[in-house]
Amino acid sequence: MLNRWPGRAPRRQATAIPVYWVCQPTQRHRMRPVSHTLIDHVRAPIDRVFALLSDPARMPEWLPGCSAVETAGPLKNGARLTARFGTRLTEFAIVDFAAPHTFGWVERGQRRGSKAFFRLEFVGGSTSVTVRDEWTPHSLGAWVRGRLLPKRKVQRQLQAILHNLQHLLSP
Repeated sequence: MLNRWPGRAPRRQATAIPVYWVCQPTQRHRMRPVSHTLIDHVRAPIDRVFALLSDPARMPEWLPGCSAVETAGPLKNGARLTARFGTRLTEFAIVDFAAPHTFGWVERGQRRGSKAFFRLEFVGGSTSVTVRDEWTPHSLGAWVRGRLLPKRKVQRQLQAILHNLQHLLSP
């Protein structure tokens, strides 16, 4: 290349550098979960709180919007529950059951991928209850709709769950 200006270095031509997006095949369609957590205390022993949470016959008393729950047998990991919310039926699969500390399910119905977890800790005569709601959107469009146009107010539901537990377990 001919240098037209003495004392200066010759110009370099820009070359296109190919850019490749590297995606793991197992993580290609996976979105980050959206989670909400609420922690509060219930003035009751941990055993009573866990018994109330894990009794399918009493779930409609503390789970907002739930009118009935049916199960085929005792609750344990892998057990399935059928819950009625108005006219909607949904199925929960128990994924975390460690008495008397943790209880959790994943929804297999209309809100597929929605999870609820309860963690209990004994704190000087009362029980600390941590309620966590987690939802993993199946697409970018679902994430946008879930964040910008929410159909339910998750924090209000978590507060209602804790309020119902406190009311049912108060002396």
